[in-house]
Amino acid sequence: MDTKVMQKQIMRRVYYSYILSVIIHPMMWRGVFLGAAGLLLADWLHVASIINNLLAVQVGHVPQYMYSSVVNAATHGEMLTVATLALSCLIAASVVYRLAKDLSSKTPVLMRA
Repeated sequence: MDTKVMQKQIMRRVYYSYILSVIIHPMMWRGVFLGAAGLLLADWLHVASIINNLLAVQVGHVPQYMYSSVVNAATHGEMLTVATLALSCLIAASVVYRLAKDLSSKTPVLMRA
């Protein structure tokens, strides 16, 4: 077998294994799902109106306002919006936890297979 052909086959396998390692990495999928959830929320909710509504509420009442808004959305049949919001919050918390774990360990999580 020619060395050039063998070298091409070896490099092709190296590229395939690299692409597979990127595709199956958990942080890649967290990023994909977090981005999709963010796009869905941005499409369903108008960000400027949310900011205006939050600015109209007194600072001490913001958590209560947020809670009542989510409860009102759930009770009025906007379950897909509430589920997307919950999913994006869970994914964001998972990413923060994973990155905090990565910063505290000696071997970065992003470098592990």
